[in-house]
Amino acid sequence: MSTKADNTEGGQEAAPASAAGTRVVLLAIVVVFAALVVWKLAGGGTPTSVSATAPTGGGASLTSTRNDAVADFDRAIASGKPIFVLFHSLTCQPCIEISAVADKVVPEYRDRIAFVNAITDDSSGAQLANRFAFQYIPTSFFLSPGATSVIDSYTGTMSESEMRARLDALLAKAK
Repeated sequence: MSTKADNTEGGQEAAPASAAGTRVVLLAIVVVFAALVVWKLAGGGTPTSVSATAPTGGGASLTSTRNDAVADFDRAIASGKPIFVLFHSLTCQPCIEISAVADKVVPEYRDRIAFVNAITDDSSGAQLANRFAFQYIPTSFFLSPGATSVIDSYTGTMSESEMRARLDALLAKAK
């Protein structure tokens, strides 16, 4: 007869079975985590490029679409149009606010400006950010055609009317 009354059955301790179960659960967690890391490093369903001037279908907004910001910037330069670059994140509140404004306003200017969506949490957005001098997001740059000069820049949120005024000024100065 066992002298241990708790957690025993038939005179044998239950601890080894519990430890083995814990090891199995930990191993499963490690395997799932490793699989997620490999999947994410392999592209993980993130599109590599999306049009710089139009949102994709399926509910994705213009500013929430993960894209190759560097490639989009190069296409914007080649377009010969004035360029609006929005550096932002998908998580900070001011970024979310200006993104909602850009989602409404930018399509109105689709044929006259090139829009570059630069999500600074993504590697291509961070790489493009290194070409510009700024400290905080959201930051907007309004560039001449060919990106030969910065016509205007702004850090923070702006209303729809403020964004339209800056885009109109960009178009007027780019002529």
